[in-house]
Amino acid sequence: MLILGIETSTFAGSLALIKDDFTLCEYNFNFGPKHNEKVVPAIKWLLKEANVKKEDLYGVSVASGPGSFTSLRVGISTAKALAFSLGIKLTSVSSLEVLASNIVATEYQICPIINAKKNEVYYAFFNNKDELGRIGDDSFISPEGLCEKIKEKTVFLGDGLIEYEELIKERLGSDALFAPSNLNTARASHCALLGRDKFLRNEFDDFTTLVPNYLRKSEAEIKHGLK
Repeated sequence: MLILGIETSTFAGSLALIKDDFTLCEYNFNFGPKHNEKVVPAIKWLLKEANVKKEDLYGVSVASGPGSFTSLRVGISTAKALAFSLGIKLTSVSSLEVLASNIVATEYQICPIINAKKNEVYYAFFNNKDELGRIGDDSFISPEGLCEKIKEKTVFLGDGLIEYEELIKERLGSDALFAPSNLNTARASHCALLGRDKFLRNEFDDFTTLVPNYLRKSEAEIKHGLK
C-alpha cells in the first residue's frame, strides 16, 4: 500500500511516501509560511526521487488540524486535489496525534502542544507504552489552564514550547518532561502511517466535504460574526 503523507499544520511542513511499513522518502522543511509555494513542487520531487508514479498511489493521508489556519488549508486543498484528480483514497488525521507519534515506548503521559496564538495552545493527551492511544479529545486552552490539568509526569513536545516551556517548567516542576527539540515538529511519515491504519479499517474521507479542524473561529469569522 503506497501512501503519500502531507503535514502542514504549522510553519514547519513535512511530506513523505510510505509503502506498507517502510518509509521510502521524507522531506521536512521549516521555511516559515511558504507552504503554498513549497508543497506541490516538493511532492513532485518526492515522487521522482522515490521513482514512484503518482498513479501508483493508493491514497493520501493529510493532517487536518488543529494548527495554523493558512498552513492547514494548503495541505488539505492539495490532498483533496490529488484524491480527486487521481481517483485515490483520502483520509485525515489529527495534527496533535501525528505530533504525539514522535514519542514511543514511554510510561508517561504525552502532551503535544501547538501554539494557537492569543495566549492559547492546542493540546491533547496520549499514552504510548505499546501503541499510541488517546486519553482525550483535541482542544485549546491557555498554557496556565493546561498546567492546572496536569496531575502526573507528562512529556511535552511541539512548537508551543518555543513560547511556553519556561512557564510549564515553573508551574509543574519535575512533573514536566520535555522531548528533544528535534521532535517538536510533526513528521509526514507518521501522518502516512496513521492514515494507513485508517485505510486498513476502511475509514476514508470524502474530498467534497473534508475541511480543516480549526477548533476555534478564524479572525475573519470573529470579525464578521460568523457561526
